[in-house]
Amino acid sequence: MKTTSGRHLSKIGIGTYGIGGRGHRDLQITERQEDQVYIDALVYTLQQGSNFTEISLGYGHGKALSLFKRALDESAINRSDLFITHSFYPRDLESLDTMRADANDFYRVMQTDYADSTLVTQGLLLRFGEAPVYAFLRELLESGKTRYVSLSNASPNWIRKFHQAFGDRFFAHEGHLSFEIRALQDKGVFATCDELGVTNIIWRPLRRNLTLQNDQPLLSELSAKYQKLPSQVVLNWMCSLGYRPMVFSTNMAHIDQNLSAINFEMSADDYKRMTDFRPENYNPPAVDWEGANIEDDIVLLGKNFEKHITKTGAV
Repeated sequence: MKTTSGRHLSKIGIGTYGIGGRGHRDLQITERQEDQVYIDALVYTLQQGSNFTEISLGYGHGKALSLFKRALDESAINRSDLFITHSFYPRDLESLDTMRADANDFYRVMQTDYADSTLVTQGLLLRFGEAPVYAFLRELLESGKTRYVSLSNASPNWIRKFHQAFGDRFFAHEGHLSFEIRALQDKGVFATCDELGVTNIIWRPLRRNLTLQNDQPLLSELSAKYQKLPSQVVLNWMCSLGYRPMVFSTNMAHIDQNLSAINFEMSADDYKRMTDFRPENYNPPAVDWEGANIEDDIVLLGKNFEKHITKTGAV
């Protein structure tokens, strides 16, 4: 996959949820910093070569998109050198008409006439109906308003249905993977995408640094062995699988650390140990894989991992 200017996508992308404050339209904004803090971090990240991202007008009640555009202008990076996925989440939308309005707002704010990909979720398909949503996405594809379509937080069954509908215009599935949370891996989500030639993009790969706050013996061992940070070990492992994690930080040193995670190689055995790892004494709640609540279920798995370890320190 390439940008319209012909550039390959970077191995690590930019996560935009939390830029301008954390929260969707149905949530109060929290953890908001000054606008320039986000802009400076985005400019630096873009200039270091990260060239793909996923963004929604629901993020920060629209603030994430407007700040991203300001940073893009300040960075002097060409829009055509970026691959931008515009996402729709059911919690931010009342109807298909709201989706259409959001699409128009995306083009207006970004001062662009296209998205590289337009993303919907399994929950949104169930809420608004497959046929109407597919028809809307086909309109965008046929008009050139989007180059590809993407899916997020879906089961293998829904990924196959989406692929049947869109074929090679189906760019990516976005889902959660972290050192501890392997639900999508065990369900076969990543394997299904690999089989179909659909890119696996990973959101929240470090669980907002919760992974790094736990004592994880395997991560500590590999960190010491390769003289890399645990976060770099995790990101490197994901990239070795061909997945593309998205991260964001307002700390320039952390940005450098994240982006340099691709600059080393572990042994095949160590990559396998990472892939095969499962936390002990972990009893996660069930995920409604075929239902509309899959997104919330998966988000809660990442947030509440520590609550479902039955013995302290048993990770």
